[in-house]
Amino acid sequence: MKCWLGIVVVAMAMQNCWSVTPAAAQSLLLEYKAAEALPKFDIDGKPARIHTQGLFVTQRHYYITGRLETQPRRALLLRFDRKNLKTVEFVEITPPQKGPDDALRLDHPGGFDFDGQDFWIPISASRPHSRTVVLRFPHQPDKPLSTTVSKVAFTCDDHIGAIACDSMSRELYGANWDTKLVYRWRTDGTVVETIPRQELISDDKTWALAVQDWKGIGKQRVLASGIDKNRDREPATSPALVAIVDIPQRSKIASARVPRPKGTEQTLTREGLAVLGDQLFFLPGDLGQAARIFRYQWKIAAE
Repeated sequence: MKCWLGIVVVAMAMQNCWSVTPAAAQSLLLEYKAAEALPKFDIDGKPARIHTQGLFVTQRHYYITGRLETQPRRALLLRFDRKNLKTVEFVEITPPQKGPDDALRLDHPGGFDFDGQDFWIPISASRPHSRTVVLRFPHQPDKPLSTTVSKVAFTCDDHIGAIACDSMSRELYGANWDTKLVYRWRTDGTVVETIPRQELISDDKTWALAVQDWKGIGKQRVLASGIDKNRDREPATSPALVAIVDIPQRSKIASARVPRPKGTEQTLTREGLAVLGDQLFFLPGDLGQAARIFRYQWKIAAE
């Protein structure tokens, strides 16, 4: 028996992109489909233990950002072949350390997005109000991941936990620690504006979504996934929240709670989120710790 979750939204599916228009409201229905276990593997001859952060899915691969938890901690980008998950590639993306202070080591990659050519990956120190290097990493699926040459696009004097791309406006949206501040950048790092959290949703001053990962869905809107830290939230209400947000209009188009599927105690929106056509993917667990990718299907239905 199918179980659907309904939220009101206006949307049209596109691969790796949702387009939201101001037409008559419709219902978005989410159906849990399956969970896929990611294999354990070794790095430097030792079992890998990686704190995952961001997720991007193509027909061919799972791309994941994470922090290798063995010393010294390192930022990694990993690629899993979806037809053979035992085929795992990884490349270190830790930027050079600035100064001797280990507390400022940039070992924390965040949620990331794709602009049609490159991945945009923030790599920060593991504390609020720190420093971030934004990495531009070319998407080259037919080449070994380790041979791809990336470059630093720009830096930010804050901890950026997630980046979303808007391919039409050529802007980037960055969410800092707990999304207390949202940045709008041009791709050269020029700041267009900064938006305090209490102003992000103009008609809801209690909005307190701590974004873990988000993706641009066109027309300066993002699909955000994270933890609802509203202190007035009912204790029995799931903190796992997905929302469509119009950045320049300062409005929430729609949102939905994501309950835990049967058999898991994980909060699905705690780390990675990806969109591919009519599929949503969540990666809440750490690699090497029985991590699973949870897949949902969504469809549009008239009210």
